[in-house]
Amino acid sequence: MSSTETPVAPPAPVEFPPVSETEWRSAAEALLKGAPFDKVMLTPTAEGITLQPIYRREVLEGLPGAATLPGLDGGLRGHHAEGYRLQPWEIAQELPYGDPTEFNRALLMDLARGQNCVNVLLDIATVNGRDPDSAPAGEVGACGLSLASLADIRKAFSQVLPDAVSFHFQPGCGGLPVMALFEAWLEERGVDRANVRGALNMDPLGMLSASGSLPGSLGQIYDEMAALARHHLGAMPGFTSVGVSTMAAHGAGASATQELGIALATGLAYVKALVDRGLSVDEAASQISFTFSIGGNFFMELAKFRAFRPLWARVVAALGGAESSGKARIHGRTGIYNKTRHDPYVNLLRTTTEALSGVLGGVDSLCVGAFDECLRVPDDFSRRIARNTQVILQEECEIPAVVDPAGGSWFVEWLTDQVAQKAWEEFQKIEKQGGLLCALEGGTLQVEVAKVHGGREKLLAQRRASLVGTNQYPDIGEKPLAARGCDFATLREKRAQELAEFRTGADPETDLDVMARLSHLLDGAELSLLPSMVAAVKAGATIGEITRALRAGVAEGPVVAPLTSTRLARTYEELRQAADAFKVATGSLPAIHLATCGVLRRHKARADFTRSFFATGGFECAYAEGSSDAAEIASRALASGARLVVICGHDEDYPSLVPDVTTRIKAADPGVQVLLAGFPGDHEAAYREAGLDDYIFVKSNNYEVNRRYLVKLGVLHG
Repeated sequence: MSSTETPVAPPAPVEFPPVSETEWRSAAEALLKGAPFDKVMLTPTAEGITLQPIYRREVLEGLPGAATLPGLDGGLRGHHAEGYRLQPWEIAQELPYGDPTEFNRALLMDLARGQNCVNVLLDIATVNGRDPDSAPAGEVGACGLSLASLADIRKAFSQVLPDAVSFHFQPGCGGLPVMALFEAWLEERGVDRANVRGALNMDPLGMLSASGSLPGSLGQIYDEMAALARHHLGAMPGFTSVGVSTMAAHGAGASATQELGIALATGLAYVKALVDRGLSVDEAASQISFTFSIGGNFFMELAKFRAFRPLWARVVAALGGAESSGKARIHGRTGIYNKTRHDPYVNLLRTTTEALSGVLGGVDSLCVGAFDECLRVPDDFSRRIARNTQVILQEECEIPAVVDPAGGSWFVEWLTDQVAQKAWEEFQKIEKQGGLLCALEGGTLQVEVAKVHGGREKLLAQRRASLVGTNQYPDIGEKPLAARGCDFATLREKRAQELAEFRTGADPETDLDVMARLSHLLDGAELSLLPSMVAAVKAGATIGEITRALRAGVAEGPVVAPLTSTRLARTYEELRQAADAFKVATGSLPAIHLATCGVLRRHKARADFTRSFFATGGFECAYAEGSSDAAEIASRALASGARLVVICGHDEDYPSLVPDVTTRIKAADPGVQVLLAGFPGDHEAAYREAGLDDYIFVKSNNYEVNRRYLVKLGVLHG
C-alpha cells in the first residue's frame, strides 16, 4: 500500500441478537410441520431422565458444577486439582487366561507395551476356594487365572517387579487365601510391602449378586474382610482390601442410576460391617475401591462417574468420616452388555467411546475389553488393539493435558446433577428395604433391573434403539471370526497334574509343618491369621487347603436369585444362529423373494428397507426386476421357489397391483406367505381378502416379525 492510500477499516463484527428459549422453540415447531415437539424432540432414558434437544446457560443456575473446581466439593470434577496432568489413569487390562504360564507370557508382553497395572481375574475354582484337582472341569480356568499354590503365582508373576506396577485382584470371597499367596510371593522377592500398590477387591455382595450364593456365611466373610483391612492399614498402606463392583447389575441391564444406587448401598454395607468389627469409619471407608462397567450412552456414562464421587463423599460424611476418607477410587471397565457377536469389529468403536467417557468422567484405572471377547478368547492382536485404545487416548489425544475437559458444559453439568438425584433415590429405595442383602433376598432388586432390561430389549426389537450389525445394517454375508476357545477339560487335567507334582515335591516334614500352620487358623487370633496363612503357603499349603481350614464348620451363606448376566444382542443372535444352521443343512439361508413393482425409483426404497428388515433375522432377499404387470410379478415370485414373498413398490401402485398379485400367488400355491412392504391404511381389508398374510413398516416389531417367519418356515422351532 502506498503512503497516499487511505487504510481500509476492517469490517465491523456482525452482532447476532440473543434468541430466547421461546423464540427457538417456535422456530423448531415450525420446522416440525405439525409433528408434536415433545414426542419428536425429547428423549426419555432408562434412568427416568428426559433429555432436551438444546441446553442454555440458565441450566447452570443452582447446580454444584457451576460453583466448584477440580479437587473440591466431594470430587464432582475429580479429586485432584491437576486432573491427570501429574498422574494419568492406570492402564489395567485384563488377561483372561487360566494357565499361569500363558498368563505370564501375555502379561510381560503387555507390560512392555503400555500397560502399567496387573489386573488379575481369577477363575471360578479359585474364587470358591477349590484346588484344580477338586473342582469340576468347567470351573478351572473359567473366567480367569487358576491359582492354587505358591508355584502358580511364581509362574504367573515371573519377571514382574512388584513395586514397579500396581496389582488389582478380583477374588470374590476368597480374599484371604489369595492374599496369602500374594504376600508369600512378595516375601520371596524381598519386597517392602509398604511400597506395593493396588487393591484386593474382596466383594461378597457382588459375588452374591452375580452367582446367587456364597461359599460361606456372610458374617464369616465379613470377619475375613476385617482381618484383611486391619492388616493392610498397618503393613500395606498402598493396598486396599474391599471392592464394590456393579458389573453384575450392568450385565443384567441395569440403568446407570441403578448401578450407582447399588454401589452406594454395597459400600455402606461394607463400612457398617467393618465398623461393627472394630474399625473406625475412616479406616473402613479408606479400604474400599469401586468398579463400574461402562455402557454405550456416552454422556450418561460420563455423568455416572462424575455423579458418584460426591454421592459417596456424602455417605461417608453422614457416617462421621473425614473428607479424605470419602474420596472414591474408581476402576472402569468397558461393558459386555452391548457387545455383539455379529459384525464384531463394531465393538472397536463401542469400546473406544466407552473408554473416552470413562476417562472424561475421571476414572482412576481402566480396562478396555477386547473386541472379540464375547465370542472367543482374545489373542495378542485383539489385546493390542484394546490396550492401545488407552495409549492413544493418553499419548496422542493428550487428554491428560486438560483438567476436567467436560467440566462446565451446560449439558454435562445438568445431566450429572440429574443422575446424582436419581441415583440417590435408588439408594434410598434399597436402604428402605433394609439394605442391599434384603433387596436381593426379597427379589425386588432383580425385578427392577429386569424391568429396565426388558425396556431396552423392547426398544431394540422395535428398532427405536440401534445395535449396528445386529438390528441395523446387518452384514448377512459376513465371514465369522475363527473360533478360539479353551479346552477346559484338558486345562483342568494339566492343572491337576501340576498340583500333584507340586505336592509330590514336598518332603514329609514340610507336610507336617503345613498341617501345623493350618491348625493355627482355627485358634481365633485375628492378628496371626494372615501371617499363619503366609507361613502355610511357604510351607506348601494350597488355596483349597487354606479355605477348608479357614471355613471349617462355617454355616452356609445366603442364597438369592442372581442378577442374570446377558447381552442385548442375544435374542437377535439366536435368530441368526438358527438361519446359519439352516444354511448348513440346506445349502442356503432362508429365502425371501422381493416382488418389486414398477421401475427402480418406484420400489427401491421399500426393497432396501425390506432387505435390511429381514437380514436382522438371517433371511436372504432375492431382488427381482421390477414390473407393472401383476401376472409377471406373480410368475417371478412363484418361479423363485421362495416360501416368503414381499411386495415392494409405491403406495400409489398398491391398490391396483397388490390384490391381483396376491390372488395369483395364493391360487397357484396357498402355502406361500405374501407380505406387503408398507402400511396398507384403508386398503388393509381389501388386501387381506385377496390373501395378503401380513405387512411390515417402520413401526413393526422387527424381532417378533423375523422370529415369526423363521418359525413358519421351519428354521426355528417355536
